[in-house]
Order: sequence, then structure tokens, then C-alpha cells
Amino acid sequence: MHTPFISIVALALSVVVLVAQGHAASPEPTVSPDLSRTSQPVSPRSTVHKVVFPYLLSHDINHEDYYFSQLLRLALDKTTSEFGPWQYGMYTEWLRDKRLRFALNKGTVDVIWSTSSKALEKELRAVKIPLLKGLSQYRLLLIHEEDQARFSAINGLEALGQLRGGMGAQWPDAKVMRANGLPLVTATGYGKLFKMLAARRFDYFSRGIYQIHSEVHFYPNLPLAIEETLLLEYHGALYFFVGRDNELLANRIEAGLHLAQQDGSFDRLFYSVPRYQWAMKELKKNNRRVLTLKTFPP
Repeated sequence: MHTPFISIVALALSVVVLVAQGHAASPEPTVSPDLSRTSQPVSPRSTVHKVVFPYLLSHDINHEDYYFSQLLRLALDKTTSEFGPWQYGMYTEWLRDKRLRFALNKGTVDVIWSTSSKALEKELRAVKIPLLKGLSQYRLLLIHEEDQARFSAINGLEALGQLRGGMGAQWPDAKVMRANGLPLVTATGYGKLFKMLAARRFDYFSRGIYQIHSEVHFYPNLPLAIEETLLLEYHGALYFFVGRDNELLANRIEAGLHLAQQDGSFDRLFYSVPRYQWAMKELKKNNRRVLTLKTFPP
């Protein structure tokens, strides 16, 4: 009468033994769902990308470095979900012009901001989104404070060409000025040009309309003033540039700038800068004689 029960027990015991033997031959550890995910291959987006900025002279909102560095940060932050986290780095030496471009090509700096030219776009990779909402097309003149009457009489490029401008020797704008018959005195060193103008080594210093409002106050002891009647206009855009082969970073910055334009954060940053507000208001006055310069291939 007990034989069926005994047979069932024996069968159950044999199944347990077989299962135990199977586990002994091929152990399979039990892990939680969260831990099992950490054993998967690391996604490229989880890699932290270090981005080395040029040396920043100032973080003051009225300094040129402030806006461009903040806009670059904004673009990189906007793209963490697509491109992954990034880490800020800053080059330890202040570089400008050819030395800065050399550092970018060498890879010691990852990104710069500069007025564009055909030559520069051949040498580097441009992120072709204008950073200044069209302001980079316009120039005002910084002059000696006693010279306004001389400039008020100017009615064209030919008359302006009777005077001498001052400019950095390696600046792209120097070629444009000379190609339009405007003689220049050049120098190496940005700050030196203000002192040369005050000493009347040349007659005017052409500056971006987005720059001049704060620059006139950089040297309060110098007899300088913003010229009141003229506006120079010529094609020009200011872009972010990366190394020629750094397509990934270029794509990331471009994507981030587009996102910032779409959600309004680009405009909020731009219009938070007092000198950009001043430049926009100055353009809207429409009370200056516009001198249009031609741009030529370098």
C-alpha cells in the first residue's frame, strides 16, 4: 500500500540531485538587476571628454572672454545627453593670433573663437553658427578725443583713406582695410594700440561695435573717444573653431548652439552683456553715415 508514495519521494530526491549536479558543473551567480547592468560594455556617452579652453584673461561680463567662454559652456552643457559629460580645462598660457592657432592644431587647446576668413577656414574647422547675431559686420572708430571735427567732415572711403588707421599686425581685418585703400599702422600687442592712438601715431582704431563701448573705458587716463558719425560695414562672421580633424567636437558645439537658440538660452546670454545691448541700440538709431567696405579673398 505504501509503495507508490515511496516511489514518488525517491523520484523527487533524484531530481534534486540532478539539479544540484547541474549547478555544480556550471555555476551561475545571482545578481541584482542594477549590478548586472554595470557589467555591460561602457557606452561612449559615459566617457568624460575634457575640453581645453584658451587662457581667459577675465571673467568680468564686460570682457570679451566672458561671453564666448560662457556660450561655449552652454553649448557643451546642452549636449550631455547625446555626447556625454565633459570636463572643463584651461590652457595655462595666454596666446593670441598665430600662436593660438598653432596650439589648436597641436591639440593643446581644443577650441577658439575668432573672426572668420577663407584662409582660417582652410586651416581650421569652423562651427558655422554666427556668435554675435550680426554685430560682427559693423565697426566704429576709436579716435583722439580732440579729433571729432576731422571725422565729421568725412563722407566716403576716399576721404577716410586720407587718414591712417591702427590695427594688430596679424588680424584678419588688416587685409580688408588695406584692400579698400585704407592705410594702416600695425603693431603686435592689443593694449599697445590704445596708447599709440593717444600719442597720435595714427588717427583712428577700428573696433567692433560690440567691443568699443567697454574698450573706451579700459584706459580712462588716455584722451580717447568713440567717433560719433561713421559706421564701417563689411561682411564678417565670428565663429568657434576647432582643430581640422576634430569633427566630433565641432558637431557637439554646433548641436549645442542650435539647442540654445531653440530654447532661448542663447539670446538670454547675449542680451545679458551690457555692451551688446549698447551696440544693438546704437545700430537702431540709424544716425551714422555707413561706409561699406568690400571683402576680398585673402
